[in-house]
Amino acid sequence: MEQIELTVPAMFADHHVTAVKRLLSPLPGVEMVFASSAFKAVAVEFDPAKTSKDALVQALTAAGYAPGAEEVIERRPDGRFDQAWETIGVRSTVTNMVDLQLSGEFRKY
Repeated sequence: MEQIELTVPAMFADHHVTAVKRLLSPLPGVEMVFASSAFKAVAVEFDPAKTSKDALVQALTAAGYAPGAEEVIERRPDGRFDQAWETIGVRSTVTNMVDLQLSGEFRKY
């Protein structure tokens, strides 16, 4: 048995973990799949006589979970992450009074 560990940047939620496990588990030779959205990592234990690392990577890539380096967004000197926040402008919301009336007693707690 061999084991590989891959960083999968596109796996950032639990439904991605489920999708990756469902994708890799039925492949020939795959014995164990551990996936974590918190660490964006997948560990696969497999039989090299039945499958290869390249086949596992190709399966992930074809499903939209291409392994690669995790993207790190650097903070700017002013502490903000992204310049796009400056171009979006001011956001405002208006509460519809009908929504408040229909919400019932639970809004008081």
